[in-house]
Amino acid sequence: MLSNIPARILKRAPANALSGDRPSQGIFSRLQYLFALQSAAPARTQAAGPARVSLYTCLAHSRPGISRLAKRIKLTARGMLHYQVTQQWLSYWNATPMRAQLAAATPRLLQKIYRPYQSLRLQDRRERLNLLVNHYDFIYQQGLAPLVLRASAAPVSLGGFSGKSGTVYEIRLASVATLDREGELTLMLCCDRQLLFSIAFTFHRDSSMPCIGIGCLQGPRGSDTQEQVRRATRDMFGLRPKSLMLRLVREIGQAYGCKKLILVGNQNRVLFHQVRTGKVLANYDDFWQEVGASARPDGDYQLRCDDIAQPDLATIPSHKRAEARRRIALTEQAVQAALNGFCAHPL
Repeated sequence: MLSNIPARILKRAPANALSGDRPSQGIFSRLQYLFALQSAAPARTQAAGPARVSLYTCLAHSRPGISRLAKRIKLTARGMLHYQVTQQWLSYWNATPMRAQLAAATPRLLQKIYRPYQSLRLQDRRERLNLLVNHYDFIYQQGLAPLVLRASAAPVSLGGFSGKSGTVYEIRLASVATLDREGELTLMLCCDRQLLFSIAFTFHRDSSMPCIGIGCLQGPRGSDTQEQVRRATRDMFGLRPKSLMLRLVREIGQAYGCKKLILVGNQNRVLFHQVRTGKVLANYDDFWQEVGASARPDGDYQLRCDDIAQPDLATIPSHKRAEARRRIALTEQAVQAALNGFCAHPL
């Protein structure tokens, strides 16, 4: 397997990693721990036990060929260059059968510590590791692991509500989905089985305080996206889909004891290059400010979860109050559907 490792990687390895004086810390020992113990399709260590995972588990869904070989070499290099954090990361996932099962079900999860994740304020791999460990610890502590495991296989329906036209809107949850660089969980709003809006989020801690990080708020794709959003807004009594999605995550955070949302700022988006070159047009900063979030020194924003203000009908013109009441009722219906969906999947 060493023939697959570029020479420049071997040169950059720590001196004690190449020394024959301490074989337990040698390069072969490291490679054995990170890779040789497990193949891309790891065998079970016990007849009734779960399969252990390794970095090569990331290749489980890759087709054989040059691309797979290139990925294998890259994983080998990353595992060697960042040995300690990789060892800690793999040890976490192999610590319990359920963790190993989730990691095996979502192979891309194991690569996350090496790539920009959720916010560019997380520059260090250990920062990303700690954030992700916080998230999954929270998931297990709150009894949400079975739900997340199901959502990793296919989006799970949490519930739904109807617009004024009678159109049914469905709220779904996905885990490590298409927005996996922006969050571990994705809440999706669907209409007629078509994705209308999605929001990616992660449970973690900020200054030892439970919170939720939001890395993406994304609308529909296609040629008529603006019309789809306008139509849904009218059907929901003036409630914009993106406002609803933020409210749902905020309510979920409040229900699970989180104190605030940390909202990624424009300059910290993991797709910052696409934003700068005009390939991604959404302006997060404007929306975060509109909903009352405050700017943080690190370039992100924050918004409280534990104090969600209710609309004051007295401030709304009398001829618009009936519509406002219907909008409030629809919002509450959507919130209850999302919360019931979460709570319906205990351990």
